[in-house]
Amino acid sequence: MKKLLTAILLCSVLVLQAQSNAIQNALKVHDYEQAIKLISKEKKSPEMDLLKAKCFKNIARYDDAIALLEEIVKNEHENNIASINELADCYQQVGNFRKAKLYYYMALQQTPDSRYAQLNYLNITYKLKELNQTIKLAHSIFQKDTVPVLLPVLGDCFTQLGKTDSAIYYYRKAMFHNPADYNSLSKLSKLYIQTEKFDDLVSSTDRFILSDSSNQVINQYNGIGLCMSKKHEKAIYRLKSLTQQGDSSFLTNYYLGASYYAVEDYIEAYNYLSSAYKSDSSNIRLHYYLGESAIMSGHRLRGIQILTEGLNLLIPKDAELFNYYYCISKGYSSMNRPLDEIKYLKLSYDHKPDNKLIYNIAAIYDYQIKDPEEALNYYNRFMATQPKTKTTPAITNGTLNLTYYGAVENRIKDLKEIIETKKNKH
Repeated sequence: MKKLLTAILLCSVLVLQAQSNAIQNALKVHDYEQAIKLISKEKKSPEMDLLKAKCFKNIARYDDAIALLEEIVKNEHENNIASINELADCYQQVGNFRKAKLYYYMALQQTPDSRYAQLNYLNITYKLKELNQTIKLAHSIFQKDTVPVLLPVLGDCFTQLGKTDSAIYYYRKAMFHNPADYNSLSKLSKLYIQTEKFDDLVSSTDRFILSDSSNQVINQYNGIGLCMSKKHEKAIYRLKSLTQQGDSSFLTNYYLGASYYAVEDYIEAYNYLSSAYKSDSSNIRLHYYLGESAIMSGHRLRGIQILTEGLNLLIPKDAELFNYYYCISKGYSSMNRPLDEIKYLKLSYDHKPDNKLIYNIAAIYDYQIKDPEEALNYYNRFMATQPKTKTTPAITNGTLNLTYYGAVENRIKDLKEIIETKKNKH
């Protein structure tokens, strides 16, 4: 009997071991569907549920993984840090960053000195665009150790906060720790262009090109820096090599054309600037360079057409200017600054003649500034717009009609008397 029990126990152990081996073999070859089927046959336990949840996660069945992990975290109050982190990862994968942050924070509370927990919490905080908190968390980590991977994150935070100098500082530090960090250099290059630090742009991209001369974006930034630093021959060499490799982007064609324009090679300038124009015909500076290059290279009518288009872009339309000037005049009116209000009413009138504006100017001179001569001048101009028909239609939509002319006519008589009285006193 004892031998029989021993045999049964041995068989049970062997079966369990075989099942365990089958699960491990499935995991080794990443056959997570098979692993899930095998785990489902096992006795339910937090360990098996965690393993099953990881399998669900690996095949993007995040809802199934979350359901299991939520149950584990709810029921297991000790040693559940792995489940909490897995649950946070799943919520992050499905885009629920708020829930992810909650569970990463739980993990951090349990292991406050864990660099893994600190970085997870910082990363999700950054993804939530809580930039100031991200910066604070990064600085707290830096107090204990240098973590180069956080330097570009700080650069990104300060860029989004509009603190360009701080962003440049951290991108530079990131490049110092990792000279091959193409992403940081690309972002740093944009800031150098934005702040017109073209010599810094050239030197930083030159260093990168020494170790990787094939990166098209960095070569382009280098060419832009050379062009803007007035090193036009070098810019032509750098940018032309990109076009020979198939780069037909606006920036490459524009700065290559601008460099040829600067050295007065108008034929080449015309060719490359024309290519840039096909990509973006709204650039004012491009119109000027291309227009002159066209004229100087013999394409005179084309040049005149391009320059005329540029002028149309440069000079705002009357209706647009009227809207701006009239709104400014209303602003000054609300501030009780009549002289400034009149200034912008006059500018409004220049771009959209309207007898209502003349009447408003006259009324301001009359009742606010107390200048009868100017009031009389503008009332007379207003009366000159009076229709020949003497009928008096009803007031509609607040627009000026013939009833105003009668009132103004009476006011003109009063003003003439006021002016005459002033003359007699003198």
